[in-house]
Amino acid sequence: METGFPAIRKINRPGIYVHYPFCVHKCSYCDFFSEGIGLAPSPLEGELFAKYKEEFLTRIGKFPDHKNMTFDTVFFGGGTPSKASPERYADFIKFLKENIQLSENSEITLECNPEDISPEYLRGLHDAGVNRIHVGIQSFLPKNLKFLDRYYDPETYPRILEALTSSPIQNFGADLMFGVPKQTEEEFYSDAEEVLKAGVSHISIYALTVEKGTEYSRKVSAGTVPPPTEEVQENILMHLPDFLADRGFLQYEVSNYSKPGLYSRHNMKYWTYEYYLGIGPGAHGFLPSGRYSNPRNTNTYLRKIQYDPYEKPDIFEELLVSLFRIFMPVDLSGFLDLIPDQKDRILCKLKVKASEGKCSLDGNIFQWNKEAVLFLDSEILDLAQTE
Repeated sequence: METGFPAIRKINRPGIYVHYPFCVHKCSYCDFFSEGIGLAPSPLEGELFAKYKEEFLTRIGKFPDHKNMTFDTVFFGGGTPSKASPERYADFIKFLKENIQLSENSEITLECNPEDISPEYLRGLHDAGVNRIHVGIQSFLPKNLKFLDRYYDPETYPRILEALTSSPIQNFGADLMFGVPKQTEEEFYSDAEEVLKAGVSHISIYALTVEKGTEYSRKVSAGTVPPPTEEVQENILMHLPDFLADRGFLQYEVSNYSKPGLYSRHNMKYWTYEYYLGIGPGAHGFLPSGRYSNPRNTNTYLRKIQYDPYEKPDIFEELLVSLFRIFMPVDLSGFLDLIPDQKDRILCKLKVKASEGKCSLDGNIFQWNKEAVLFLDSEILDLAQTE
């Protein structure tokens, strides 16, 4: 069993997600809610941050006993949150601290795009209270960025890593994409080496996929562009864990690697069935009242007065699909107690999988073997089968 990480346990601490919808350009492969508006700031930005506060106060009222709870993560995602100024974030983080208990060691993350990275901007974020950033690099090669329909400033990319290395925010990570048509494995590993040399603490890797409703999906269906390179994707999924382990990184989730102790505490909440407030257009949230989602349109969100009903989750299905994406050791006791009628059946199935060499199971401490990444969906589906 891997010992680089302590076992994940149920901690019952909520987090906050804030969705910033604006981007310079809407990428053809992206299925997250975002609106391409060019380089200039959005004229709706001030109204948007005011609406964040309004929604927060409404949603927090649906969170019983929140005044006695401690929140320990805030995540600004998008879109491209780094299009907004550090002053916006300083004001909003101050607002949060005035209305909830935010722990002193809270993880406060902001997603950035390369075109926004500068020493001045990073210092501003640090002063605002942001202590973790993640940069959507995807690739350093112009041909890959062009295929991905990414906005690309050739003057910016060479300076990204230097700005990150010298930043006062030393907990920083990068997103990389693989399986782009005509992208070789060597090119992907070259991108990985570049971000590793900069001192990243976290790497997220994303296989290019054909997401329904995206421009890329329509082009693949029409035969005007090729689909992702599946053979390259499979090889990288299989060999990347060892490549990164040799450099001090451990896989803690299907697509995520970090140095010990520096995994995304906020994203871990999604996989471990913790509550979180989702704020902003297109955001999703999970409170004791249930799950909810906001409209995927900024103007509609800004006009919204009444909030939709909360939907009760299917605990069994959601827990299996999320919890068993984790590749760290997991103490199952606090999680399987949420589904007591299925607990013995799940443990029995996991004992069989352990005997087959797919995972380890020591009492209630469970962990997938690294090879499981190639057949994970089918294994989770098997766990979900009740007959």
